[in-house]
Amino acid sequence: MHIGLISDTHDNIYNIEKFVKICRDKNIDLVIHAGDIVRPESVKWFEGVRLIGVLGNNDIEEERLSSSFQKIGGELKGDFCEIEQDNVLIAVYHGTNAKKKSLVLQSGKYDILVCGHTHKLEEMQVGKTLLINPGTANGWFFGYKATAAIFDTKRRKAEFISL
Repeated sequence: MHIGLISDTHDNIYNIEKFVKICRDKNIDLVIHAGDIVRPESVKWFEGVRLIGVLGNNDIEEERLSSSFQKIGGELKGDFCEIEQDNVLIAVYHGTNAKKKSLVLQSGKYDILVCGHTHKLEEMQVGKTLLINPGTANGWFFGYKATAAIFDTKRRKAEFISL
């Protein structure tokens, strides 16, 4: 199974559209958004992919964001969620609180922790847990390039992609 990983889109509709096209072209089974979508109107650009997301520190319109997710058949899970796919237990957390992120990472409960917030690409193994930060899909904050990732549950590897 292949899972699209994206975070920190910050209303960059152009890059959301690029990522969704990549996901459709590669027959991605699921897209996980690790927070900081920002405006509820940006969610509609994910229509056509199975979307599960969590809230980031810039996602202040929780009720409207949740409604936007529902309109496209997606699920907004609050600020943290667990997803089991293909016998892989995935934790999704934006990463706003470094202590909470560290506790989840070091708990040994999860196979994968998907997070965002820092806008930096990251792939790091801590015990049994693989931390994956797909970077920022927005791209311009702090001079980072727009990125996302595709995670292969069989190989347990992430492929980082430029948007």
